This record gives sequence, structure tokens and C-alpha cells, in this order.
Amino acid sequence: MTRRTMPFGYKYENGQIIVEKASAGIVSEIYDRYVAGESMLNISSLLNKLNVQYSPGIVGWNKARIKRILENEHYVGDEVYPQIVTEEMFEQANEVRSNRNNQKSTNRDNAIYHLNAETICPCCRNAMRRINEPRSKIHERWKCQNTECGKLVIISDDEFLADITEILNTLTAAPDAIKIPVDNNAINLDSCRIENEIGRLFDSRQPDKDAIRQKLLEEAAINYRALSSKQYEAQRLKDMFGNHKLSDDFPIELFNQSVGAISFDDNDSVNIRLITGQTVRKGEQNAAS
Repeated sequence: MTRRTMPFGYKYENGQIIVEKASAGIVSEIYDRYVAGESMLNISSLLNKLNVQYSPGIVGWNKARIKRILENEHYVGDEVYPQIVTEEMFEQANEVRSNRNNQKSTNRDNAIYHLNAETICPCCRNAMRRINEPRSKIHERWKCQNTECGKLVIISDDEFLADITEILNTLTAAPDAIKIPVDNNAINLDSCRIENEIGRLFDSRQPDKDAIRQKLLEEAAINYRALSSKQYEAQRLKDMFGNHKLSDDFPIELFNQSVGAISFDDNDSVNIRLITGQTVRKGEQNAAS
């Protein structure tokens, strides 16, 4: 799924950007509620409950999307975008947001500091490092540690964690999306040989029960040794996600038990790689391996 290029509340018509009345009303409601004291999480939860679509066919409101709307200066109007909110309302909302942020010191209990999985550069596959740029509107970003690459993805911690939460919730809602790896060596010659021997023993006039029992044990041992650890891990993950509940908060324990790496796609959207090697992208019901 690609990122929205048109800010929520606008649409193209006859080659121009115009206000989309229904979604523009939602934008105004977001500003009103936030200035009145509601949190971004409560606002996003309300929009999800009301089944308000963030983009065609997709609800998926979260704190990061509310934050983007509150930060977007296009809503006060410019040469390209018509006005949706007044400058006074925009300034009030961002003053509220600034005051709330100033009341919070860096919280080392935040999940962003407790991710066991590395973030991998989508270009060169080297590790990326989270850095902070306080002079920018979005402070947080991920930069490739390979100096010859230098890939940079600008994404807030809220959006980064919200995107991963969305992916994990997708797997929680549909654990069958976790693929059980196919064993290309499923036909085991030793196992086939013993099965044939067992068949001949059964076909004899007086089957030797002890010999049959021994051959069955040999076959079981061969099949056990042939089991793929990835198959076991995939089934374990399916069971784990099947027993988990959907969460608005970042499920740090589930993440650390199931995710091997984080990366980005060509549009800088977050994706995860499970410990089985399967890649899961935001908005996908089925993942590419």
C-alpha cells in the first residue's frame, strides 16, 4: 500500500486541488476536539469506531495520522491548497501540542528503545540507526550506517511504531497469513524405503510384529530429523498470533518474540521480517517471502 500523496480533506477535480467536503469536515472536527482537550489516541479511536475511512476502503486511524493532520500547514490555505481550518485554530492546536510535548521528558520506557530487531536499509541491507534532528518538523529519522549508501527515511517514532502495530494487528486478525515453509525435500528416500519394507512385512503370511514396530520407530526418527525448524517456528508464530488480542498500544512482547528485522519499501513504508524469514508489509493480507 502506498502512502497518501494528497492530504486528507482534499481531492483532484478538473486538474485542480479542491476541498472534499465530507473529509474536510473530519479535519475540522479533529482540530476542534484536540483544542478542546482530547488526545490524539482518543480521536483516532473515535474515528475508527465510526468507521471513517482515511483513504478509500481503509479506516486505520492512529495517533501518527492525527498528528500529521494537526501539523499540516496546507489546511490554513496556500497557493495550491484551499483553506479548511483558520490560522487561529491551527495555531491553537499546535500550541496545545507543543505544551503537551514540553511536559514530557524523554521516556526511556518507550517501546522505541526496547526493540530487539534491527532496522535494515532497503538499499544495501546494512543496519540503519535512529537519529534525532530537533531543528526539523519531524525530529526522528533512520539513516543507513553504510557511508557509501546513506539512505535516510524521515518518520516519527509515533508513525514508525503505529505502522508496526498495524502490521502485527493484521497478523493477529488473520494468523493464517503466516506461511508454513514448504519442505522441498518432503519426499525422503530413507522414509520411502522403510515404508516399502513395512509394507512387505505386513504382506507376509505371518507378520513379525517386533520387526514392524522397529521399522515404524525408524521411520518416525527419520521423519523427525527431517522436520524444518522454520516450519516449527511458523506454526509457533501462528499459534502465538492466534492467541493474541488486537492492540492500540505497541505490543512490545509480541514484537520481540516474532520479528527478526524491520525495513522499508520503495515508498519508505515500514515492513517487518518475521523470525521465519517471511516479510509482511503494511496493508497486505498475504506477505511476500
